[in-house]
Amino acid sequence: MFEYVNLKNFKSFGNIELNLLDRNKKPKKMILIYGENGIGKSNLASAFFMLSETLRTMDVRDLMETLLSDESGQVKNNETIKKYFRFRYKDIETLIKENKTVSSTEPMVMEFGFQIKGKSGRYLLEMSDSQIIHERLEYTITQRKGVYFDITPEKATINAKIFHDKSAFQAIKKACKKFWGKHSLLSIILHELDDKADSYIREQLEANFARLLSFFTKISCKIKFGSRQERGIIGLPHEIMGAFENGHIAKSDEDILNRTEKMLTTFFKITYKDIIRAYYRKTYEDDEIEYQLMLSKMIAGKQREIDFSLESTGTQALIQQLPFMLVSAKGAVSIIDEFDTGIHDLLVKALATSLYDCIEGQLIMTTHNTLLMEADIPKECIYVINEVSAGEKEIQCILHYNNKIGENNNIRKQYLYGKYSGIPEAPTIDFKSLLNVLH
Repeated sequence: MFEYVNLKNFKSFGNIELNLLDRNKKPKKMILIYGENGIGKSNLASAFFMLSETLRTMDVRDLMETLLSDESGQVKNNETIKKYFRFRYKDIETLIKENKTVSSTEPMVMEFGFQIKGKSGRYLLEMSDSQIIHERLEYTITQRKGVYFDITPEKATINAKIFHDKSAFQAIKKACKKFWGKHSLLSIILHELDDKADSYIREQLEANFARLLSFFTKISCKIKFGSRQERGIIGLPHEIMGAFENGHIAKSDEDILNRTEKMLTTFFKITYKDIIRAYYRKTYEDDEIEYQLMLSKMIAGKQREIDFSLESTGTQALIQQLPFMLVSAKGAVSIIDEFDTGIHDLLVKALATSLYDCIEGQLIMTTHNTLLMEADIPKECIYVINEVSAGEKEIQCILHYNNKIGENNNIRKQYLYGKYSGIPEAPTIDFKSLLNVLH
């Protein structure tokens, strides 16, 4: 799980750190982040999304090579290519342009502290305007903490102990020399693991390094950019589908679809009184099943069948959040931006309380819903982003402002009264004057 995140020249942050450790120096399993509109909550969440994206840039390279070499005109019918487009894979230069602070002349720095099996590590990425200029990974090698690799344009130091065999080590060194800068070494290694027909490279990985790669590739993000939704789902457990509403699935995985029906029926019957069951309308095409979620529910005193696409915005928002909630219960890291969007306050509170008891991994959420402050969740899980001076931001746990908060203290009321800042001002707007400007 993550211990901390440090960002420099990232989006609206000049220099900010999010400390995720509890009083016992263990990563907190749930984090709720508050702040006024435009303060940078989504920017903070998108740092995890960018981390996930940097692991996939070698796949972008393969995609572009396929597109450029295709002369048959059949690329558009290739399901693998469709998948890449669906998730909008990006190269490093595009990721930097989207995330580096506007007009910043200094490098963008992302540093992630993490803890796996009780052992701490650190991953650093430093980027110029177009490429990676420093990458460093520290974690336990065999028994002691050490540096897995430390790479700059001038020097590449890679610890040979992360591979059991010298030839695997030499293959990675060769690929690093060829591709690093436009791709991270983690991306290069992951590509080598996936690119080989046999399992040679994977079998040569040192156990702790293999565990670390598994941790990073299972990060799941749901980030909101304005009115657009962007998902980063990498390494979801096979039994958890990325899209419950509709999509395609292999015929060989039809049992997953059937089990998902049962799971969704259980979920909806608990959260909605009028829903009787959930099921999928299926269309069989070659080796795939096209599926569409349907609901059987009571409407105007009669049981009726309804296409899920006709359901309310709130219900659709809820089902889009569900895979990410399940991932955190499964044991991985999940980030949900604007957890409360479109969902009733009391239901959001109930979901968060239920999730806290079930989380085996780590769930980081941004929210505006102050009712969550009254949920049965430890106070140390609540954070606030504030502007301290001249556009500089800080994010602090509310215990930073008062480390003697009692069980009977109404945190929500204190927050709304401005005790922890992070709330918008209540302006008085003369809408008639706005109309006058238009005239």
